[in-house]
Amino acid sequence: MAFTLAQVELLDANRELVECRRLFYVSFTSQTYRLIEGNVPEALGGFTWLPAHDWVQAAALQSGGPLEAVPAVYRITKNPLTLLLAALDNRAEWWGRPIQQFLQLYSNGAAVGPMVSMHRGKIRDVKKVQTATAEYLEIRAESPLDMRNMTPLGEYTDRDQQRRSAGDRGCAFAPSQVGKVITGWLRS
Repeated sequence: MAFTLAQVELLDANRELVECRRLFYVSFTSQTYRLIEGNVPEALGGFTWLPAHDWVQAAALQSGGPLEAVPAVYRITKNPLTLLLAALDNRAEWWGRPIQQFLQLYSNGAAVGPMVSMHRGKIRDVKKVQTATAEYLEIRAESPLDMRNMTPLGEYTDRDQQRRSAGDRGCAFAPSQVGKVITGWLRS
């Protein structure tokens, strides 16, 4: 859906009164959250978006180079979602689940035009960060391009490598490399 000519003219005529809000869509295995910046719920796109208050922060979205998959980072600070806290112990609850950030324009307090998708990705990491001055949960969401570097048939296991290239024993030694730290330059 695109902006209509009337909507563009309305936004042009009221430039000083145009504001925007970010919306966050997160779908865990057991529950879906739709959150909007601010302190009041909002009905948009056929859904009710709950207020995110000031406890959802999104790092600035970065543009990568050609075919570069730059992740988006979201911080959940005050009042973390109960489900998100429980998800720390249950990877199946969040791994690979969709997350999306939208932008909605407003003029004189009324939504104008469609929501604009700013980032769409899949959750790849949820971790708790605790320092002397801050405590928050961090969600790292990868764009669809991050899958381009994953093997087509699975992980780097001997079984999968044998399927790809029969007789290649390179991945047979992978389990012995877990936790190994290589220092210095590799020499032949």
